[in-house]
Amino acid sequence: MAWDIFDEMRRFQEEMDRMFSSYFSRPYYQLGQGRGTQEGVTPEPYQERMPAVRKAFVDVEQTDEDVIITAELPGMKKEDVELNVTSDSVEIKAQIKEETTEEKEGFKAYSKRYAGFYRNVPLPASVKAEDAQATFKNGVLEVVLPKKEVTKSHNVTIN
Repeated sequence: MAWDIFDEMRRFQEEMDRMFSSYFSRPYYQLGQGRGTQEGVTPEPYQERMPAVRKAFVDVEQTDEDVIITAELPGMKKEDVELNVTSDSVEIKAQIKEETTEEKEGFKAYSKRYAGFYRNVPLPASVKAEDAQATFKNGVLEVVLPKKEVTKSHNVTIN
């Protein structure tokens, strides 16, 4: 049997159709990283419109006296970050909104940029929220939270 270039092209087209149909049949939030959602989880409505809001990378460390949270917020300034601390969680919000307009002879350029981070971190121990200390340097937020003093345990008789 002779080789036919048109049969080869048809097989190639069928393979490409199969690949594209399986790729585009999934919702956009399942297509890859960077959308702020987990695979298989339907995003909330605002995430469909604003995929630029993403989770901040966070490390939680616990010592005998403190709980230390380190969050990476690249591109942010201290003024862009909002921090809310309760006795059992820390909420980190950061956002940048920039608009620039450039007018020169013959053209006008307008650009708009939005980026944001959000993270609510549950704490491994109760802390004194009023004594929290935070520092921000080179896009890294560090929050030191002193633990509440734990009362010593005592035996309880069961009736």
